Amino acid sequence: MNEFGLNRTIEAARHYNDAWGRAVVGMVKERFGPQANDLETIAMTEYYVHCCTSMGHIKPLEIYEGGAICELFSCPNPGMKAPPEMCIAMSHIMANGYCRLINPDYEFIFTHHMGDGDDCCRWVVKKKGGKFTKDNLGRLEKTIPLELPMEERLAWAGKMVIMSQLFTFTSILNDLTGSQRTLEMVVPIARETGLRIGTIIKGAARGKDDLSTIEGAIGRLVTYWGLQQSDSPSIVSNARIEKEITECTCKGATPEVCRQFEGVFNGVCEAINPDYEFAYDRMMSKGDPTCHWTVKKKSVDKEARQEKRVEDNSLGY
Repeated sequence: MNEFGLNRTIEAARHYNDAWGRAVVGMVKERFGPQANDLETIAMTEYYVHCCTSMGHIKPLEIYEGGAICELFSCPNPGMKAPPEMCIAMSHIMANGYCRLINPDYEFIFTHHMGDGDDCCRWVVKKKGGKFTKDNLGRLEKTIPLELPMEERLAWAGKMVIMSQLFTFTSILNDLTGSQRTLEMVVPIARETGLRIGTIIKGAARGKDDLSTIEGAIGRLVTYWGLQQSDSPSIVSNARIEKEITECTCKGATPEVCRQFEGVFNGVCEAINPDYEFAYDRMMSKGDPTCHWTVKKKSVDKEARQEKRVEDNSLGY
């Protein structure tokens, strides 16, 4: 947005987030079963998403005679210092993508945003036109609370971060600026994210800085982010960790998305034990048949290069 302005950014985001909104409808239907193409189904789709991303800090969904209202009191965007316009580029476009797929007679109207300084995020969904307005939806008919286990909230919130924010916005940036500029902008942020996460995990592990701590941290993040990678175990030895991946949610992403994961995991390694580094040597997003990554000591390759230079020099005398 800083480089291209709000309007061009929103337009670039529209295709990706509309498609992601339609994908969310299918996921929610899979979770709750077949639904009617009515107000409650549309409202429940967004309510479920926000119940997860707010970690349950949300009021029960209110269904009125002429619409529905939702208020939530926690959102990942302010915590990530995202600009207020993120809500337009992501939530607004996605929500109206639900309507286009389920029933285009309805629309979402967002009235409050914590990113703008409001004390909650609040949205209304109602039929377009008619006698009801966002400020007068008629008689309250029922409220719908939704109690979800923490594991489900974390898994869905991870999907939203990866698919909506990382996958989508990296693709948009890549479209607008090209690969090199995209990586210059996103990899340092990814590394800082990994540093924060790794510091928390190391603290919980009481300062342990061995390879098993790093392997556990990476595995936990992959699970939380809902990457749905293959179940083949990581190979952990005294000097390295390595893993081959045959299936991944980001298989069809641009390589720059995977380079961000690499940045996050490098930050995790740096926080837990700065002697180690994470690197992909194969990525399905680049066209390789599988992904393959390693965690190994930085000094291993450095020492090997030094030894190689000594050998090469000795041959010259």
